[in-house]
Amino acid sequence: MKYGTRWVISDKKKDEYINNLLPHLSTLRARVGVSQDELAGLVGISRQTYCLTESGSRSISWNTFLSIIMFYDYNSRTHDLIRSIGAFPEDLFYQFNLGMASNEPLDKAGENLGVGEMLDELDEAGKRAVKAAVVAEYARCKSMSSAEMISTLSEIINK
Repeated sequence: MKYGTRWVISDKKKDEYINNLLPHLSTLRARVGVSQDELAGLVGISRQTYCLTESGSRSISWNTFLSIIMFYDYNSRTHDLIRSIGAFPEDLFYQFNLGMASNEPLDKAGENLGVGEMLDELDEAGKRAVKAAVVAEYARCKSMSSAEMISTLSEIINK
């Protein structure tokens, strides 16, 4: 799949975001109050893989990173922390949502979205990440408890 140059993020930048996230995984998970098993199921990896990642013995793929970031970014208890540790891919956010570089003015928001085209190009892991983000945002807006949000996310993602 070729997305075009505006939707490309370098491997170096991906590694930087992942490395910013990894040391904080246990803190983030504790703030939300989910088990390793629950989180692993939500992002589509085994509990063992997640456990190794959280302990620092293993890294994660970019797709898994995006799923984890979406879960934590849309949770009010972890949203600010994700942003403060430099793990949220701001430049990718701008590229995908606004079709521009992060240093361009925001008054062009809404132009060149192409969201439908982007969704059509996603693989299954990407589609799960988008579903997780939408459901997590819905749960946040509805002030659902963590348990209700996890249950809802599990039902949607496992369909």
